Parts: sequence; structure tokens; C-alpha cells
Amino acid sequence: MLELSMTLPIKVQNGGLFISRGVGRHPARRLESWEIIFVEKGRLTIQEEERIFLVDAGESLLLWPNRQHVGVEDFSRRSQILLAAF
Repeated sequence: MLELSMTLPIKVQNGGLFISRGVGRHPARRLESWEIIFVEKGRLTIQEEERIFLVDAGESLLLWPNRQHVGVEDFSRRSQILLAAF
């Protein structure tokens, strides 16, 4: 069972819209915050700890705090990905 405890309103620490040129991949990192990812166009292939996720256009993914995550494949050309850490 998933149990979330948070104080409202939720404050976004950082975020933005990433538009890919088809170069590179999501960096390897471990954040102390939640990260929500919404793919507007293209696909994001990302790994959190041992699990790999394929996030296609119109889909979103919530990454847990204090877990290692890293891009598994290079960004596709013209991918648009909205990210927010909270």
C-alpha cells in the first residue's frame, strides 16, 4: 500500500520544460525530493533503482525521493518532457 504524507500546498523546488535535440539522456542522480515527469512528445526511457520505465507521450511517472535514477536511452529528437521536483 502506498501512503503519502505531505503538507499542502506542495511547493515545487525546480522544474521546467525540456525540449530535446536528440542528444544525451537523463542524468544519473539521487534527489531528496519527489520528481514528476510528464512526456508531452516522444519517449523517455528511465531507470529508478533496478526498474526500467518506458514513458511515452501523454504518460507521466512519479520518481521517489532518495532513489537513484538514470536515463537508459538517449532522448529522441524533438521530445518534450515536463519535469518538476517537489
